[in-house]
Amino acid sequence: MVIKNKKRSASKMKTAVIILAGGHGTRCGFPRPKQFLLLGGRPLIDYSVEKFLSLHPGIIIAVLVNNYQKYYRPHPGISLIAPGGKERQASVLNGLSSCPAGTELVIIHDAARPFFPLAGVRAGLQLLANDKYDGLALASPAVDSLVEVNDGEIVSFPDRKKIYQTQTPQLFQYPAMLKACQKLCGQKSFAFTDDLSVAYAAGLRCSLVEGSQMNFKITTRFDWELAGQLLKTGF
Repeated sequence: MVIKNKKRSASKMKTAVIILAGGHGTRCGFPRPKQFLLLGGRPLIDYSVEKFLSLHPGIIIAVLVNNYQKYYRPHPGISLIAPGGKERQASVLNGLSSCPAGTELVIIHDAARPFFPLAGVRAGLQLLANDKYDGLALASPAVDSLVEVNDGEIVSFPDRKKIYQTQTPQLFQYPAMLKACQKLCGQKSFAFTDDLSVAYAAGLRCSLVEGSQMNFKITTRFDWELAGQLLKTGF
């Protein structure tokens, strides 16, 4: 007799959320880290905290700059604060290392993306619960024409139908992602721009789930002003 494995429910798996807020946001030109600035009357990071609380995770870990106390009183939904690292991947590893024993799934998110769609997160968690993948990222298909340049010379026009722009949140099987980061993060021979690229380099099973064009990262003053206008419209 063949016994089929029952599909697990993501809601019953021990899940940790890591919110990265360890940068200084210098590209915005603000006098303090942008993740703590008030957007629509609330610290930017709090929008992400409150969205994740609706998923009822086991723990929310905020990775914060060392002097965060000068700027921010942590949201009560934050369970634990981990120190930020010199580089993004060091901050990620600090967050992963702070997850409690028994953690099964982990969500890693940039505090500078307050408009992420919860539907994509829920879909990704269920795919992980079904053990179909080890790592997933929210993503949107490229809409502009793309061109590859080398030393100022155009070398190719990639097919944009095959190109997606990754976003956060990014979601992982926790034990596999922790092992991947411990092995690869900090190695000078690798240049990672996000966490899914770490998982892919480690040979994990990776894919994408539907994100949103509205899930942009607040990087410049223009982005900040756009985010403020979106909040005014009730988005």
